[in-house]
Amino acid sequence: MNNINRRRYVLSFRSFTYFCIFLFLIIFSFLIYFYKNNLIETSKNIIHNFSENFQYQFTKFDISGLEKIELKFVEDKLKNYIGSSIFLLPLDQINNSIKDNNWVKEIYLNTNYKDTLFIRIEEYKPKGIYFFNEKYFVFDENGKIIDQIYISDITNQSLLIFKGNSSNLKANSIINILKNNDFKKKYKIENLEFVNKRRWDINLYGDVKLLLSEESPNKSIQNFIKIQNKLSETDINNIKTYDLRNLKKTILINLND
Repeated sequence: MNNINRRRYVLSFRSFTYFCIFLFLIIFSFLIYFYKNNLIETSKNIIHNFSENFQYQFTKFDISGLEKIELKFVEDKLKNYIGSSIFLLPLDQINNSIKDNNWVKEIYLNTNYKDTLFIRIEEYKPKGIYFFNEKYFVFDENGKIIDQIYISDITNQSLLIFKGNSSNLKANSIINILKNNDFKKKYKIENLEFVNKRRWDINLYGDVKLLLSEESPNKSIQNFIKIQNKLSETDINNIKTYDLRNLKKTILINLND
């Protein structure tokens, strides 16, 4: 019986000890948390007062790199921070708020540690216009959709319009081919269509269609230019389709065919 009582006493004492240690850890953690937050808040107040007394406050900004993004958009993101300590500016928060704009690719922020925030913005560069689901979207050289564009703005764009599934993802290659052949300088392109995710059709103004080869669209375009140089103006006006899919034989379809 004495052994049982002694064992119960040992177990009770051990439990009580564990409880005390656990309680101590909770209180200690709370104190650290409290004093840490209090220390941070106190430090912020000291920095804020120092900045206010010695004019180390955010009052000016220098923004570069804007083309598509309106200056007012960036200014609106900064106005709530005017007058803040230059040392306490939440640069990550400012960065994320500006990145809400679809045109922003990268942002670089730094200060002069006095009163000015420098903002350099790198925008996405539009490469073409993608027509999908009865809407128009601007995309970059990698085919990434940047933003929607409206029909009223397309007339002011020098970008080509692409149709067909995944045409935005494959557009860069055909754009380079057209550039290498000075095609846009010679012919007015209405749009380009990616057919069955395999090959390109070029639709020129005047309801003229060019059916390009899947294997070598560059050679098809070169063949078209050679043929055009040999035809009379009357013949050119009558031809509505150039089937250039066979690189050794071009089929011309006239208006009345």
